Amino acid sequence: MSIRTRIFGPGADEPLLSTKKPNGAKADALDPSLIRRTECRRGNERSADRHRLTSEQVLLRHQGQEIAIDLVNLSAGGAMIRGDLELQLWDPVELVLGEGGALDCAVRWIADGSVGLEFAEETRIDCDHGARNELLRAVIKRSFPEAAEIALEYPKRRVDDDPSVDPDGVKRRQADRHPLIWHGQIYYADQHDYEAERVRLRNISVTGALVQSGNPLPEGETVYLDLRSAGRHAATVQWTQGDQSGLQFHELFDIHSLSRARPEVAPTTGADYSANEPRNHGWRHATIEQMARSLSG
Repeated sequence: MSIRTRIFGPGADEPLLSTKKPNGAKADALDPSLIRRTECRRGNERSADRHRLTSEQVLLRHQGQEIAIDLVNLSAGGAMIRGDLELQLWDPVELVLGEGGALDCAVRWIADGSVGLEFAEETRIDCDHGARNELLRAVIKRSFPEAAEIALEYPKRRVDDDPSVDPDGVKRRQADRHPLIWHGQIYYADQHDYEAERVRLRNISVTGALVQSGNPLPEGETVYLDLRSAGRHAATVQWTQGDQSGLQFHELFDIHSLSRARPEVAPTTGADYSANEPRNHGWRHATIEQMARSLSG
């Protein structure tokens, strides 16, 4: 099963990050295909121009530093960047596209002054560890009760028994990584028929969210983010970069309400790796059962 199908489900057509090209080859554009509306909007028409990322500057966070870099292109699975960078393959970084728009990434390839980043699959939950762990326990209890029962039976079992991984790395993954992906729908306030667009929740906090959509969301527009059982929330589109958009909620969001909406589960590795490719142990996800044991132990 391909990584595209595992992330987006059957019939998904969002493009993913291209792999490294041979020396001398030109990189392909990673612009996603647009799905046109059946009728014209009254203003701020969405267009393909939003996917042309020439001369766009964003921030990259690496080892406690923030570096201004050029964003060359963007896709559903990752991004290509250029800048004065000292990075190694599989370095964890944060790509900051706008206010509240931090994406967890890993360095996937480096060539000719350009760097390819692969996005983490799980939804990032921006809150303190106590609130985050309380939310994850509630999600497991409500949506994955069989994993909760396993955790009660084996509460002390380690998340990762691989002897090649250092214990500190295991502890960091237990604290900072989870395999859960939430989706929702965007409704436009200026449409009488409430035209809906499915979105993927890249990160969320009490004040806003970063969503990925098939079409770029128009900046400045009021929308409603529908998270099913977690409620429908009014927001303003603060910024858009390619298919990623930053939303600012009109009212503070209750992080714990996410436990009422069943998430999807990411695969245990972040990409399809060949047998000869070096493994990045810090990029692996725990299973639901392992996460339940970690939170209960």
